[in-house]
Amino acid sequence: MAERRLGRGLDFFLSGSPAEETGSSPGESVQSVPLDKIVPNPHQPRREFADAELKELAASIREAGLLQPILLRRVGEQFQIIAGERRWRAARIAGLEAVPALVRDASDEQAAVFALIENLQREDLNPIEKAQAFRRIQQLGQSSQEELARHVGLDRSTVSNFLRLLELPGEVQAHVSRGTLSMGHARALLAAPDAGRRKELAERAIRDRLSVRQVESLAQAAKTDSTEPATSAERAQPVDKKDRPLWLKEIEDTLTSIFEANVQVRYGRRRSRITIECDGRTEFERVYELLRGAAPERR
Repeated sequence: MAERRLGRGLDFFLSGSPAEETGSSPGESVQSVPLDKIVPNPHQPRREFADAELKELAASIREAGLLQPILLRRVGEQFQIIAGERRWRAARIAGLEAVPALVRDASDEQAAVFALIENLQREDLNPIEKAQAFRRIQQLGQSSQEELARHVGLDRSTVSNFLRLLELPGEVQAHVSRGTLSMGHARALLAAPDAGRRKELAERAIRDRLSVRQVESLAQAAKTDSTEPATSAERAQPVDKKDRPLWLKEIEDTLTSIFEANVQVRYGRRRSRITIECDGRTEFERVYELLRGAAPERR
């Protein structure tokens, strides 16, 4: 499923158009800042920088210079990076002694927002890095999920789905960060009743290459087993149904991947039904927005 970008661009938080960024408004100016006076942003959501990409950028900087200023804020006698850490790292590799920088006043919360948006617009963060960045911004601003979503220009349900990933055990989060588990698989694991079950199911999903739908079925079964004994009608459906056509299962898997929710398809010659299961109002609103966005415009 295509992932939405942040609704508000970096220009919005810079309070002006790119042409205005180099102006002489109070508290900010473009200047040449020595590299040894610059320190990284502790709220930087990206934890890893690919060496190959940095070397490629460094080669470009040697050839043409650093064309886009780094965004900084003054902290004591030093300058802290708000946006542009990749450029700063590459400039050091390129052997530069100073870089052009736009210096402006910014709070801790604003710096965290800047860093998050720059990474989302240029080099996509993995789902766990995004979740951790949202949590830091929320804590810095002591804001609700709805306020946080409005602040970064995203739907509340989208922000909520990322934050829920932090409920997973550390080992499972590591799999999501590395890409060995998709965000769809990770969200499906949240239906399991406890950290131990989530970890076991994550390992099985990787080992057996389970689909998102299969993980959802197993997680729901684990949830049922952890409560009172269920009747046969309430038991989770088996992961595989040998009496069902393969093409029908493929449709369910495809829709489950698209909506990141459990989807059941009942096909008949005269009447068919597609059911999308939503876990709470937040999930319902997210699926509704997806369906509304896919609907053709009325004329």
